[in-house]
Amino acid sequence: MKKRIAGILAILLLLCTVVPVMAAEYSVTTIEHYQFMNDLDPYGSQCYEKVEYWLHDYDGWTEEFHETERDVEDSDFGCSNSGYQGLDEADFHYHFGHGVDEIWSTVICLCDYPFYGVVTPLEVSEKWDKDNEWVLLQSCKVLQDVSSWGDALKYSHMLLGFKTTTYATPALPDNVLRRAVQYDYTVIDAYYYGTKQTYDSDVQATAIADTLDQWYNDHLHGHGTVSFRRISR
Repeated sequence: MKKRIAGILAILLLLCTVVPVMAAEYSVTTIEHYQFMNDLDPYGSQCYEKVEYWLHDYDGWTEEFHETERDVEDSDFGCSNSGYQGLDEADFHYHFGHGVDEIWSTVICLCDYPFYGVVTPLEVSEKWDKDNEWVLLQSCKVLQDVSSWGDALKYSHMLLGFKTTTYATPALPDNVLRRAVQYDYTVIDAYYYGTKQTYDSDVQATAIADTLDQWYNDHLHGHGTVSFRRISR
């Protein structure tokens, strides 16, 4: 009887921690053209193609949305706990575009930055609590402010980004996602080795996880265990 109960518990644990690939969703925001900043074309489109290839074409994920240029708004970054919740409606979100250090905070720049076009950590604080597990920001300096941006992870698992200037290249999503979906690396290892392959030592990548278990054990859905979400903060 004890063996049977142990077996049932093991099966339930497996069902709770491994999610079928067909259930997985991703979303993307890319900005190449800015009103008052250097343009980044064609790299945003090239990066999107890598995300689409590895998650959609190779691994069968569903694309929740792909917003570009002026269609990218702060609401796409999960600034609300009700109605449209942007990136929090997909398991994985990728963003490409400028980020800056505003002294008072680091911000994600939208097309019309610096005139209202920013996403601040305060806007997303305690907001990622619906479906999202992982966010990758290919933007300069945003994660200099680790503590403020980390507050977004109410139930989301991990935020990946950079604390220094970084460089626009499709090699980043290619190197990271290839490891995660083709070789079943953990999310943190895929990011660590993918960034090391992409950049020299002058670029410092940073990651924030909500729990140590998520840091060490999270895999993309269908490629290993996914740690449980924190019940409360």
